[in-house]
Amino acid sequence: NVQFLSSSFTSRKFIGKIQTAESIRISVKQDITEVVSVGIENCINSYESTVGEASFYGKTNIRLLYSDGTNLCSSSYNADFTASIQSELLTADSKLTFDVVTVDSKADTNANTATISVLLEVSVYAYVAQSTPYFADGEDIYVNKQSVEVLEHANVVNLPMVLDEELTASHNISTVLLAECSLCAGNYSVHDGVLQISGSGSARLTYLSGGEIVTDTLPFDFDRELEVDDGMAECQLRLTLCPKTTKVRLDISEGDVNTTFTMEIGAMVTVEATKIGVMDIVTDAYGSGCDFGFTRQTVTTTIPCGSTVCRKTVNASLPVEKDKRPLTAVNVGAIVTNAQSREKSAQVDGVVYATLLYGTENGYIGEQLELPFSQTVDVDYLMPQCKSHARVTVMGISVKDDVTLDLCITVDAEREVCYTVIVDAEEQPFDKEQLPAIEVCLAHKGETLWNLAKSLHMSQEDLQKEEARMEAASDSSG
Repeated sequence: NVQFLSSSFTSRKFIGKIQTAESIRISVKQDITEVVSVGIENCINSYESTVGEASFYGKTNIRLLYSDGTNLCSSSYNADFTASIQSELLTADSKLTFDVVTVDSKADTNANTATISVLLEVSVYAYVAQSTPYFADGEDIYVNKQSVEVLEHANVVNLPMVLDEELTASHNISTVLLAECSLCAGNYSVHDGVLQISGSGSARLTYLSGGEIVTDTLPFDFDRELEVDDGMAECQLRLTLCPKTTKVRLDISEGDVNTTFTMEIGAMVTVEATKIGVMDIVTDAYGSGCDFGFTRQTVTTTIPCGSTVCRKTVNASLPVEKDKRPLTAVNVGAIVTNAQSREKSAQVDGVVYATLLYGTENGYIGEQLELPFSQTVDVDYLMPQCKSHARVTVMGISVKDDVTLDLCITVDAEREVCYTVIVDAEEQPFDKEQLPAIEVCLAHKGETLWNLAKSLHMSQEDLQKEEARMEAASDSSG
């Protein structure tokens, strides 16, 4: 009378990394004499998974700042890219997430055309479900059960989101050069099939005002509601915001003060929804008149360890000469190189990058800034054996006397747990006359009540009663 159930043990697996190259041609009206700065943002829009392979589709946003020999000019361009990865872990039902990093970029010019060569590195993760029968219970036998936590369900959805923010610049805007945006989700939850997201944003507008370059960092708060499956209300969520496009709408009137503008931000919201459950599995069993031969199998599952979102201010010295001060920093971003789990905290290391703009007698030049950082982030319930994933968004940067960074750091952690389950049981009868007499059954150090009861093929309750009876008989005769 052995009862088996079937369940899926889900785990989040690292599928692998691939590199893909792009060559993007941008044509402008003027001849390009020098490329001053190139900003690159990448985002995966969608994917298709089949047995053994997954194809994904993304978009690269290029922000180009260049000189035509007299003036500083800009242009932006969106390019699509596709790539694929192969793995025996992938199925048609796999739920995937991606991390995209720009490894290298180069700009070549010819007359009025710039060719931007980009090398991307894409890390792919998948929620993999392992369907396994397991020994759950039995009748007329004795079973030893263990309650375990498992990841029962995982889903990944990509939701487009658009923000329209009306902002005011500090100076009169004559020409917009670059528009950048950073987003940081503070709180999110699902109620009645609606994903509610609230967070902070930072718009960075670089423009010409009276012939001078000005960069304004304009913070704003946002609240958005997106339709999702109602079942997500019962799940634990992991959310990633990826800006895709940034557009500026500005009505310039001759002789008027032009400071008000609208920034339209297109973003992709990736939601990982996971559901944790508790199940009882049988780890051992025997009968009063039989033993069992078991076939066991190891299964893995992923359990969340904790997550947090925090803001950090980082100060550092400018790696330039004292008499050489940049006008501003543009095309700002950050990458995480390592995230190490500790007891209730995570150590996050990475690099902030930007282009520092300088004014010279011959026009404007740009120099690349790479600034390493290392920050400790408090995370409740985090343990050293957990694996942390971190994302860093630069919400603000100041390059006056030194460098001041406003960083939004998001940490999500998980741990992989392995269980051994019984997937088959074969009854093995035995000769009851070979059982030891209870009067001479002695417990050894470290032996459990379960092991003693199993060796006698009786219940733990009956063994305890027999032990109590024998102690009482010994006391009365003593």
